[in-house]
Amino acid sequence: MRKGIAALALAGVLSLSILVSGQPLLAAYAQESCPDCDKEQIIESLYNGPVYLDSFWTTFDSSLTDQEVLASRTEVEVGPGDGASTLAVVLVNRGPSDISGVVGYLSLPEGFKATGRPAGAQADAAFNQVATVGTPFVLLFDVDVLENASVREYSTNLRVEYSRFFEAGVPRVKDLVVSFRITGEPTLTVSRSSADSSNQIAAGRIEEYTFDVANEGTAPVTNAVITVVSPSESLEILGDSKWTIQRIEEDSKVALSTRIFAARPLIGNPASFDVTIDYSSNGISSSETFKLGTYVAGEISIKAYEIEVNDIGGIPNVVGNLLNEGNTVALFTTIELVDAGGLATDLPPQQYLGDLEENSPLPFSIPVDVGSAGAGTYPVSLRVTYKDNLREVHTLDIDSEVNFVPVLTTDQSAAAPGMEMAIPIVIGIAAVVVVAVVLIKRRQRSALRRTITAGKQDDIESLLDSQQRIEKRTDDRK
Repeated sequence: MRKGIAALALAGVLSLSILVSGQPLLAAYAQESCPDCDKEQIIESLYNGPVYLDSFWTTFDSSLTDQEVLASRTEVEVGPGDGASTLAVVLVNRGPSDISGVVGYLSLPEGFKATGRPAGAQADAAFNQVATVGTPFVLLFDVDVLENASVREYSTNLRVEYSRFFEAGVPRVKDLVVSFRITGEPTLTVSRSSADSSNQIAAGRIEEYTFDVANEGTAPVTNAVITVVSPSESLEILGDSKWTIQRIEEDSKVALSTRIFAARPLIGNPASFDVTIDYSSNGISSSETFKLGTYVAGEISIKAYEIEVNDIGGIPNVVGNLLNEGNTVALFTTIELVDAGGLATDLPPQQYLGDLEENSPLPFSIPVDVGSAGAGTYPVSLRVTYKDNLREVHTLDIDSEVNFVPVLTTDQSAAAPGMEMAIPIVIGIAAVVVVAVVLIKRRQRSALRRTITAGKQDDIESLLDSQQRIEKRTDDRK
């Protein structure tokens, strides 16, 4: 093998020397460079039989002849892990006669395996036609490119067996050095930016839309022209729609951003963009088109206002209103008092409010046990929970302050009016007593006058004594 390789290396040097100088230096130079080779072997390796010209990866088509493969020369890029591939090795018959029965045995380096053969086996290919003198021909080898193959230039041995035309006997053998390259290939992907994991856009407003173009392959991309088009009139691109990227390295990505607007009729429906990428890699131009899908969601924007403490049926309640300023309904809305800041320690359970329609306020009232809390301003925290059209749960925390003034209880309210009425009643009773005393005295004096007038025969002293006794009894009654 080493003799054959050395002779092949001499061929180019000697041929160039002969063409330049025109002097017959071949035999002497070959003998000096390869002392173990006889003259016939050196001449055979230089001028007779197949000689390596080129190699490239191609697509296999059994309907094509070798000359058609050479004429079309359809080259493809092959990267690590690409699996079954076809390596075309181009040879030329440089010799005094035609050759036939050409069979090649290709030794494969690490990272490659002959298709359908055990590991370590050689890949073989045959040329079943006559290779005329000076005519190139192709051997097509089926090779599996494994994951552990590296992106680089490879050199390996090709053993060729052949026979001269009309020659019988044991085939001739020639060892050649074959080189081929694993250039890798780009693998482009398009996806919504990782910063927005929801992959949603909101309808009814202009929104910033960011997406990534990634090269997950093993070869760089150059001169990439990226174009985004919307197939729907209800989904408009208002910003940039075309970008030129000079280079996207393997295992890297670029982020692109534009502005879009989705009409309200698209709420609750999927939408998509068409992304086309024209690029070059390893000297080959390519074009790929991707679908960038998204979901058009309505906007839910909930605000709370007029939060305060009101007395409802003698029970303090934290009351307020919720307003959905968005353009779609908030489903299964609930509210919960999660902190009352000293106003109440025993918090009530969560309340179900129902669906919160857009542009329609929804009142709420949460009864609280204030205990012995006094008048003052207290911080309160509310938590609103709702679901969107996709039944995904969202929460909104609201912090506010409320003024609280204690309201008197029923017993306290009843006791206060009784005290106020006591003074007028006492005054009234006293006035009645005074009036009664005055009336009694007047009646007594009137009776005395009638007695004096009617009984003239009575003794005046007796009457006076009687009057004094009556007044004395009256005074004793007092």
